[in-house]
Amino acid sequence: MNDPHIPAQIAQVDAINYQEILDLDTRPVPDFMRERRVPDLGTDAVPVAHYTSPEVFRKSIDKMWMKTWQLACREEQIPNVGDYVVYDVVGKSLIVVRSAPGEIRALHNSCLHRGRRLVSDNGHKGMFICPFHGMQWKLNGTFAHNPFQWDFPQCPESSMKLPEAKVGTWGGFVFVNFDLDARPLEEALGPIPAHFSRWNFKDKYIAAHIGKRAKCSYLVAFEAFMETHHAITTHPEILSYITTGNCQYDVLSELVCRHISARGYQSTEYKRKQFTQNEIATLMLQNSLRDKGAGESESGEITLPEGMTARAFIADMYRKQLAEQNGRSMDDVADFELGDSLIYSMYPNFQIWGGVMPNWVYRFRPGGTSHDECLMEFYLLRDVPAGAERPKPAKYHLLGDNEAWASSELGEGPGSVLDQDWSNMEQVQLGLEASATGVVQLGHYLEMKIRHHHQLLAKYLEE
Repeated sequence: MNDPHIPAQIAQVDAINYQEILDLDTRPVPDFMRERRVPDLGTDAVPVAHYTSPEVFRKSIDKMWMKTWQLACREEQIPNVGDYVVYDVVGKSLIVVRSAPGEIRALHNSCLHRGRRLVSDNGHKGMFICPFHGMQWKLNGTFAHNPFQWDFPQCPESSMKLPEAKVGTWGGFVFVNFDLDARPLEEALGPIPAHFSRWNFKDKYIAAHIGKRAKCSYLVAFEAFMETHHAITTHPEILSYITTGNCQYDVLSELVCRHISARGYQSTEYKRKQFTQNEIATLMLQNSLRDKGAGESESGEITLPEGMTARAFIADMYRKQLAEQNGRSMDDVADFELGDSLIYSMYPNFQIWGGVMPNWVYRFRPGGTSHDECLMEFYLLRDVPAGAERPKPAKYHLLGDNEAWASSELGEGPGSVLDQDWSNMEQVQLGLEASATGVVQLGHYLEMKIRHHHQLLAKYLEE
């Protein structure tokens, strides 16, 4: 039961581990799912100041936010020359624009005359014209016109090019880095492009894009999605069919971590009853799209074929459903791709789910220059059906403070889960602000992703 990849000094729960679960799956598993990297990050406490100190946050703006790769948009959001999105973070603003065929630039969204933002919303333009005094720039940032050039002898046109940030793309995503000397995006992404190559993210489309503000540090919000064992009290309805204490955690590269929770196995922490395989299958499907007649009785209970596990049954059902929806064979798709929470995080604020099911992508940003406010965005990505035209990307929907995620396009499924997570965030921030010890204690293994992110933050702050 013990995972030999975990250092001996790190305790493990006495239960089947994720690699043993993969051994029992019905399809071959790709090599990257067998990769393990479990460093001993120690057990030192994390300073509460990372969450609560305005001074630490202000320092992180120049030391970290201006030095790291961050998701700006999807390429499908700027398909045509002149299309642009505005990316705002920590008081800075970029215009991410399709400046020419095959070319994307990130221009600083600040007029070089009196500083007005050139644009405030996403849109399309043939040229950027400052609404204040009419100075003009081409899509590539070169200066085009000053109505009063005769009065600016100190500003020749050659000196008036808009400053830029660095741009990189992968899988249909557009990333930006304010540091023009930053390492290439490919280095920051680490193993993500190789691990995700079988899922072809470039050809997916945005089926939903929803955001909501929270009264907490972006760290509090991000960390709510960096481990699964919070489910024992925050999401108790899923404990019959999801692993918690026996999830898998990896630090795969300097900036990329992974955690995986298997479906079809009862939580190690749920002790009140032992669920049968029929019960596990039934509970897994209660809030899912189901293929009527595929083992379901009139009472709504699932009766599995003899010898079949709930995990294998669910995988077979989803293979059939996805093949019908997408017009592609799913026969070779492995069981883990059809329901496991396969979650990769890239520092400082990007998280993406692997697999062939509709993919979830999270982005977390501070609320302007406030340490205790943030914005979380949720992208739902779907495959474009074979032979079909790519649907237009869903418009961004920013929820109000009193609007529930479950009331959004996500519906009761993922939406209600996010609402449960949301119920903790402000209370965590308030508790941190009231801390008498000044430190946070993290689990040695189950919270290694969180610890790794704090160690990275400390490293950036020291540089």
